[in-house]
Amino acid sequence: MERERKPLPRRRQREPRITVAEDDWGLVEVGVTRTGEIVEVAINTALATEVELTDLAEAMLQAARAAQHRATSLRSVQ
Repeated sequence: MERERKPLPRRRQREPRITVAEDDWGLVEVGVTRTGEIVEVAINTALATEVELTDLAEAMLQAARAAQHRATSLRSVQ
């Protein structure tokens, strides 16, 4: 079943500085604010059925760490 994606654009309007990153496999994409708060998680449904739950969990953590690291790096440059 496809997930409705309408709330995410509204969130981006309220928080214009969303930093997004994904895991190495393109399974999960995570968006974080400037402070590293996770505000979005998108799962590639075409791939999700092909992986174990532990792999999905690792992909989520990897994407979240990457997004938080990127947000921190961007904040230190400004």
